[in-house]
Amino acid sequence: MSSIKMVRGCPCYKVFGDEKLCVNDDSVLEIEAIEIDPSIFGFRLDKESMKEEQATENNICYASIFVNYPDNKVYCISQGWALRIHGKDVPGNDLEDALQFLSTKEATANAEICSECLYKFILTLGDTFADLMSKKEKTDEIKLYVDKFSLKIAVKHSQMDSMMQPIGTEEEIEAGVDHFGFLRGYLVQLLDQQHYWSELGNKYLEERAPKWVISLIGMRERLARLEFQFYSQTLQLRDINDFILLIKMLQYILRTSDEILVVNEIIHREIRSDRFREFAGKDERLGILSGYAEKSRTVEHNFGNILQILTKL
Repeated sequence: MSSIKMVRGCPCYKVFGDEKLCVNDDSVLEIEAIEIDPSIFGFRLDKESMKEEQATENNICYASIFVNYPDNKVYCISQGWALRIHGKDVPGNDLEDALQFLSTKEATANAEICSECLYKFILTLGDTFADLMSKKEKTDEIKLYVDKFSLKIAVKHSQMDSMMQPIGTEEEIEAGVDHFGFLRGYLVQLLDQQHYWSELGNKYLEERAPKWVISLIGMRERLARLEFQFYSQTLQLRDINDFILLIKMLQYILRTSDEILVVNEIIHREIRSDRFREFAGKDERLGILSGYAEKSRTVEHNFGNILQILTKL
């Protein structure tokens, strides 16, 4: 069983114009970066065996690192040294939190992007470096994280929902977009969904459908309403500059995310039941809901990430 975890990118890998630098342990070393997908080292199972992968020159950087679970430290693959920022070792659990939060990023994202994200997360939300940033800096970084993460969730969900049209791509988010303009199409479609499920629920009431069917339709309408509420709250973050007020708003977002997870789980469990399959087989109006299973797993993953990170705050 492996006692290490490979990671693309490194919080100590910096790119300044044409220069590529390693700033581990507050030193500045000009390096020759050879970006390597760390998955090729997957057959290595522990820190000791990773020594075989170290470069022979001390200025070679693979822009990849690994977490060593036994000592909760992070190590450079190409040089073998422990990662240190501002005189402190980078804890493995802080890096794991960063990976969890950044997990909507495509696995093919280049190491430069991953490295900058890891560095900012560790300094902003990591317990070890909590005292190194001002409240203003933390406010700005937290807003940026939640801002981008929520947009990426919207992109993925719009691509997976058969009732929606895709709103864009992650590349557009990275390039910089007007957040409200980008989300407008998604918010409109969430309102359309609320209307659709409300109308269907009323029809089932008139037809005296089983109570569990009416409850299920109500849950699906509620989920669309909660998603709309979540994005309304995240958009409000952009106008908040006070750290205490920001934390209070994040608590509201936390509650909404938690409620989304609860409702999503109820829907997922019901549409996998025998009684739903039997009823849906006779009523084609539930066909759209039958296809929700795949999206529900994505909702659970993404809002689970939001919940885990915001709980730390």
